[in-house]
Amino acid sequence: MLKDCKNGERFEGTILVNEWKEVPFRQKPGAYLSLICQDRSGTIQGKMWDYKSQILMLLKDQDIFYIKGVASEYRGTLDLTIETIRIVPKEAVDLADLLPSSLITAKELENRLRIILEKITTPELKALLEQFLTHPEWGTAYRQAPAAMKIHQAYLRGLWEHSVRVAEIVDGIAGHYPAIDRDLVLTGALLHDMGKILEYSYDRGIKFTTEGRLLGHIILGIEILTEEIAKIPDFPRELRAKLVHIITSHHGNYEWQSPKRPKLMEALVIHYADVIDADLFQFEQAKENHPDDEWSPYIPSMERCLYLK
Repeated sequence: MLKDCKNGERFEGTILVNEWKEVPFRQKPGAYLSLICQDRSGTIQGKMWDYKSQILMLLKDQDIFYIKGVASEYRGTLDLTIETIRIVPKEAVDLADLLPSSLITAKELENRLRIILEKITTPELKALLEQFLTHPEWGTAYRQAPAAMKIHQAYLRGLWEHSVRVAEIVDGIAGHYPAIDRDLVLTGALLHDMGKILEYSYDRGIKFTTEGRLLGHIILGIEILTEEIAKIPDFPRELRAKLVHIITSHHGNYEWQSPKRPKLMEALVIHYADVIDADLFQFEQAKENHPDDEWSPYIPSMERCLYLK
């Protein structure tokens, strides 16, 4: 498994190539290959310093390979120097060995989801959630999709895990602020990232769909939400507007591609709970990946090193 790689040790095994690119050398002619390699234990950056042009054609058409190489550490980050690479027939691979999943079981996530659902009493919101979560396509995808490409919960059941966590966080906050509509904030928390079920494909690694690249999960989420609300007779227009606003504003800031900033207490709470879960996930990952270190390497998404003790 990739997570077992240690500095100086050899690695060989079947991996999924999520991304790849040619990177020009800075001080000499030519280029090397940079690859994001994945199995169910996680990802690691692979580099091929010497390769033939045929490799590029393989990478354009294939994504599962058997590789041999050596792990090495550079500036606190472990890379894999790939020496040889060959195609693995797709029928010879169990994708469950290559795609990581949430460590939280589906049974536990379902139980936690049901606890949240039991707290919601508004008939229209109960009907909306029941309809969405039992939908033959949406309900299944919601429980399978990743929450992100890289930053947080980038694995199967990641969206489900993240949404339940955000709902649990906002439930705790709502207990301190009676003016917050608990039914609305819990529903919004569960549905704020619903567009990710169309933003990502995850049958062979986590990748953007064409819709995801063109529209993003905020717009896709609004489309799904309005489609589902239209099936519920006499759904209050103001309640619909509030739910749409929660999805529209949950990134919080215009520079984070949020079309609107939060203008409801419930929208504001969901935005911060979303950030809290994503950031704390990165702390958890840093502690797990560097159990003996006082400090993490620099984490670009957080723009800092993290203290781990």
